[in-house]
Amino acid sequence: MFKMFPNFWTPVLPVAEIGSDPIAVKLAGESLVLFRSSFGQFAAFIDRCPHRGAPLSHGQVIENGCLECPYHGWQFASNGACTHVPFNSLKAAQLSKLSVVSFPVRVIAGMVWIFTGTENVPEPQLPSSLLESNDRYVIHHEIWNAHWTRAIDISLDYLHIPFVHRDSFGHEFHDPTHRNATAQINVTATADGMAIMNRLDTLPYGVEIDWHQPNQVVLKLDLGGMPLRPHLFAIPINPQQLRFVQVVLPSPGIDRSNFDFDDFFAASQDDRTMTESQVGEIPNMNEGCNVPTDEPSLRFCRWYYSVMKNKEAEGIQDTSVI
Repeated sequence: MFKMFPNFWTPVLPVAEIGSDPIAVKLAGESLVLFRSSFGQFAAFIDRCPHRGAPLSHGQVIENGCLECPYHGWQFASNGACTHVPFNSLKAAQLSKLSVVSFPVRVIAGMVWIFTGTENVPEPQLPSSLLESNDRYVIHHEIWNAHWTRAIDISLDYLHIPFVHRDSFGHEFHDPTHRNATAQINVTATADGMAIMNRLDTLPYGVEIDWHQPNQVVLKLDLGGMPLRPHLFAIPINPQQLRFVQVVLPSPGIDRSNFDFDDFFAASQDDRTMTESQVGEIPNMNEGCNVPTDEPSLRFCRWYYSVMKNKEAEGIQDTSVI
């Protein structure tokens, strides 16, 4: 299972979108069902009853907190255990063999997170900015027709801003002051990714970007004066689609009624247009042309091909993973 994205914690959907009815969702090529029990507990199963393969997302959550299969009424607790089979008198040992495949679930930063594996489950490693109460976050998500690595790549790339966002916030870079500017891109390896400091030598400020394996990018815009910190997630649906999620932590004291979050989220449409114009996953670096300012992308690519694709990225002199 999850061959394209194995054994990682990832957010899937906002908590607010999961109510009393089960929801079908695709994650990394697998069909899942998410539901909230009558006791408020979240659960994630393979969307396939072990009995006859009926989609459990077509079932219902009943009063005892179990998800009931729509075909023969088998009932499954939030841990996947089969608790009842109608019209059969089964002992506990027999029921224990009828469980549905379930996955570890956490609620973090207003999102339901799933671990894409079932064994040796670690605790999620999170930046402190994702540890606030759920109601602190403003969340936006949409489906892009691109491979998930393309969204991470563009999110790490400071120098796409003047061109991809030419008609919005990138117009500042076209001031004559910056015509002969040189970019300074400083990358530092971290325990689970990298920290990137980006600036032009003609500007007094820069933008700090953090990447957390596998699919999270944090834009530390609050350090530059903007009253929020966005967390960007590229969640694979299948090899051709991703769910792009923005989990924004507004700065304390911000008047949300006077901040145009819709306008902020709309800026990503330029990125969507670019990523959807590219074919497939990010290429191995021996297949492309690169310059020194590509270092963040090169490091992400190296990690992807050595860890996710289980093969080395060729044509890169530095052989470390990140």
